[in-house]
Amino acid sequence: MLPFANAVQSRPVPHESSFGPLWHPSDVATYLGIHEKTVIKMARKQQLPALRLGKHWRFRRADLVSWTASQVNSSCQPLE
Repeated sequence: MLPFANAVQSRPVPHESSFGPLWHPSDVATYLGIHEKTVIKMARKQQLPALRLGKHWRFRRADLVSWTASQVNSSCQPLE
């Protein structure tokens, strides 16, 4: 047995529920009601919260929900 085998086995494995599923650009496009290429362009410009995994863009649902809420709140102006 390798000397580091026990250390590797004893590390906790993160649960999927703590990170959440990752969305594809097509999922985000449907959620936001915009074209998939627009989603990718916005991710490249860091206008959307996104993760780059190799050559693929992925998105966390929780990040997008927070982002959309902040966009709605920032665009609302109080009536005077």
